[in-house]
Amino acid sequence: MSFIFTTVVIPTIVLLFVITNFPLTVHASESTLVSVGGNGSSWSSYSPQSVEIKAGDTVTWRNPMAVSEPHTVSFLKDQSYYPPPAMPVPLKLNSTDSISVPDANFDPLVVTAQNGTKSVIVDNAQHYNPVSVSSGRNVTYLPINANYTLTGNENFVSSGWMWPEGLAPQGAPPIKSFSVTFENAGKYEYLCIIHPWMTGTVVVN
Repeated sequence: MSFIFTTVVIPTIVLLFVITNFPLTVHASESTLVSVGGNGSSWSSYSPQSVEIKAGDTVTWRNPMAVSEPHTVSFLKDQSYYPPPAMPVPLKLNSTDSISVPDANFDPLVVTAQNGTKSVIVDNAQHYNPVSVSSGRNVTYLPINANYTLTGNENFVSSGWMWPEGLAPQGAPPIKSFSVTFENAGKYEYLCIIHPWMTGTVVVN
């Protein structure tokens, strides 16, 4: 068997044209998908737990669970910004007053302070809804399925309660995704405020 070798000559001008028409430093924005619970091995974890991206990239979280289990993606500057699920709100009530909701398994929890003031425990909107809290505790509520640009200076940013698509309870905001574009390099840690042992990390280069 014999081989025939042929020499191919590429003109220098053509080669120079090919090289100069492929920019080497352009970075197109990319998107990374993270599953929030229900990854097949653990319902209470992010998968992947840690992602590495470039500044300007976006991470999108979705809840793929088959049952109606909510999760959040929440960035906290420190633990003092952790939102309790419920807060006491003072009300003027007499001891004979009662609150009832027809056709509901509901009975408000009434607590009495040392000075005799009564309070009814109600839900905390910052625990359940998409929200950003900047310096000075300035609160901005975000749209459902928000696309948020994170600078890293926020005190608290949360997706709100994310439900599997089509499985949000009646009356609950049907939040099924949360997307964050990371402007600045750094390490960003987050957790689920419903299941605080669920943690994740985004490393931005």
